[in-house]
Amino acid sequence: MITIRLLGGAKKAVGKHTVDLDTPSASVTEILQFLTGISANAGLLQPNNLIVAVNGVDSAALQGQQTLAKNGDTVTIVTVVHGGVDYMINSTHASIIGVRRIGGDAGKLIDRLRAEHKGVSIQAVNADAVYGADHLLGILRMTLEAEKRNVMIANKREIELLLRLACTDQISEAMKRAGLKDNASGCFVAFSQDDEELHRFSDKIKREFEVDDSILEPNKQKKAMQVIVLGLEAKLDDYKFLQYLLERAAILVK
Repeated sequence: MITIRLLGGAKKAVGKHTVDLDTPSASVTEILQFLTGISANAGLLQPNNLIVAVNGVDSAALQGQQTLAKNGDTVTIVTVVHGGVDYMINSTHASIIGVRRIGGDAGKLIDRLRAEHKGVSIQAVNADAVYGADHLLGILRMTLEAEKRNVMIANKREIELLLRLACTDQISEAMKRAGLKDNASGCFVAFSQDDEELHRFSDKIKREFEVDDSILEPNKQKKAMQVIVLGLEAKLDDYKFLQYLLERAAILVK
């Protein structure tokens, strides 16, 4: 049996948060066909507007629509509207939102958002330090795993994420390399086991800022910056370069 978890518009389309598919295996295409067949609003299940994750890994990073889910797997499906990307990592819901420009005092902004959404762990970083959404997702996985194993290098999970993104165990250096800057583009990373509160946070960001996830994508300027700061190999392709960044983040220990 495959467990299908539905978030956002996908949940609205089917009318349930969880659906079980009694089959030993099914491709993403077959799963979406199944859901369309039981949906009251199939228009909310257009593949181009969906993120489908198998055991927390975006199917787009696997075999796309042909990605196979097998007996015992959990498939999470979320509708993406007006920017922002939602993920599931085990029982933790996560949202990654690129913002074109952060005005005013970045520090005060983060403090305000954390005070307003106490059930959500919130970090905001410089978009130039993000080498694609998969970069942040990998860092978040490391953060949650370090917390689970009680081997964090920081005393708070939000700081842990920032340190690993910046590949340093020094908070001041992490702020310099990856901290959110005033009047610049940025990225919010929010995660919680309370998906409703997380959605309220995401909705607030989308109301208050110009959301643009394209600013998170890898580019030559970002690579050049990382090469200088971390002394990495510039000739690697985007995939290998990302893996190198994640490896550097993973080796940080207490």
